[in-house]
Amino acid sequence: MSHTPRRSRVTVLLAAMTLASAPLAVTGQAHAATWTQQDARGDVLAISQSAGSEKETVEPAPEDTATDITRFTVNHTARKVALVLRVRDLRHGDTMVSARLVTPRGAYDVLAFRSADLRMFGVSAANGTDVPCRGKKLRLDTVRDLIRITVPRACLGDPRWVRAGAGLVRGNLLSDDSSITADEALRTGSEEAASSDARLKVGKKVRVG
Repeated sequence: MSHTPRRSRVTVLLAAMTLASAPLAVTGQAHAATWTQQDARGDVLAISQSAGSEKETVEPAPEDTATDITRFTVNHTARKVALVLRVRDLRHGDTMVSARLVTPRGAYDVLAFRSADLRMFGVSAANGTDVPCRGKKLRLDTVRDLIRITVPRACLGDPRWVRAGAGLVRGNLLSDDSSITADEALRTGSEEAASSDARLKVGKKVRVG
């Protein structure tokens, strides 16, 4: 599989807070206001890249628990869409969470970064345009091992339903030559969580409750 070097996603994060997007079919059956999907344990990938090189080394990292997503929940209420990732052993440190939200009108990408020195959070439309979004929130709960992303429905055009997916990347994300670990909520052993031009897999329709 060909893929973009991981540092391009970090560059996008720090410079524009957007993700590259592509059209995505929105078929499938409608579901209630909450949808949950279990993710495989031990499917984290370690991705390393030497400085000045565009070649990545990708290896399984089943021993990594700090990046390992085990459950993904979408909660669609009258005011907001909340995405909850359960991680085996969430810890402090550089953390990047990406999400993809598909609605009847189009797709949105969410990208959030948190470290000891820097916090960023952006929402963009399918064409890469930044979407102003007051009230969006990111919470990392290292006690309960949960990551919660909240996006007001008004930022998404008050959709009747959403389909969502998410990914988690950890490591020294401000360096170009160190290893990172990545996991995608709805795929097993997927590199898409750490690729700047990949489409995260989205789940079933979750109607507003």
